[in-house]
Amino acid sequence: MGATPANENVAVAIANWNGKQHIARCLDSVFAQTFPPAQVVVVDNGSTDGSAELVEERYPNVRLIRRKTNEGVCRGYNLGIADTDSLYILILNTDVFLNRDFLRHAHAVLKSGNDVGSVAAHVLNSESGKDTYRGLFLRPWISVVNDAESDGPTAAFGGSGSVLLCRRSMLNDIAMDGQILDEAFFAYLEEVDLAWRAHLRGWRCLYAPDAIARHVGSASMEGRVRVIDKPAFFQRHIWKNRYLLLLGNASVLELVVLAPWLLLFELFTWPYLLFRLPTRLHVFLLSHVDVFVGLNAVLRKRRLLASRRVLRDGGMLRWFRFGLRS
Repeated sequence: MGATPANENVAVAIANWNGKQHIARCLDSVFAQTFPPAQVVVVDNGSTDGSAELVEERYPNVRLIRRKTNEGVCRGYNLGIADTDSLYILILNTDVFLNRDFLRHAHAVLKSGNDVGSVAAHVLNSESGKDTYRGLFLRPWISVVNDAESDGPTAAFGGSGSVLLCRRSMLNDIAMDGQILDEAFFAYLEEVDLAWRAHLRGWRCLYAPDAIARHVGSASMEGRVRVIDKPAFFQRHIWKNRYLLLLGNASVLELVVLAPWLLLFELFTWPYLLFRLPTRLHVFLLSHVDVFVGLNAVLRKRRLLASRRVLRDGGMLRWFRFGLRS
């Protein structure tokens, strides 16, 4: 029996930064798909661990784009997506391993409606097998929470940015100044920003429980998943990106509703850092400086989004979970 023919409508874009430990297993899972993609692009962000050389030597069917420095995950994915011409694109992290039928199930859900712009995968922890991400919703202090498990596709705010199948027409529709993922984010929360912009333009995200993948989590940072454990450089981006997300996307009404929760977060974070992580307090301060420096750009984005918004004012609040239960 011959090999399963590749589907010309699907491509995979991977952004790599020192992902040698897992990238081979990731790519093997891509090429083992029962619904294989026609294109696989890896953008290497200046890796120093030999991962780019591994891809070049072992995977001749992969299009490898090598960058001299780490320009950020957003830049990496934007370059990868731009190098493909498929109708659908899978954004994939190097430490994610797809079940063999992943693309078949995710693709079927994406095609279930012309306004379905993305599919949220069912992501399991690669070691424990426990749920990590399902269909995601937002907390008012800007974190994500899983929806209840379901037997079939259900509406969600968004999916994990580690493995997200998207419709190219949606990505093109929500692009800002030619950027699909906002490169001001560099890394972290960029998929939340993408999902928010998609909803503002009237696109839907569906959670596909049968599209299963396994995720190591923060593999390029030795598994440091919690914000408090990450290097200062990435903590600064995470804290900065919360404000870029809100200032760029939320309407005045939505900001008013969220304001009490955001204020509580600030009141909790300052003393927490002062007593628990005093050496990182300056990083938190610098993240606020970053927001101020980039304020003109984010306000320009805000005006452009508002002019193209089709979702009613306050409509994003349906995707928030205001209770304290997970």
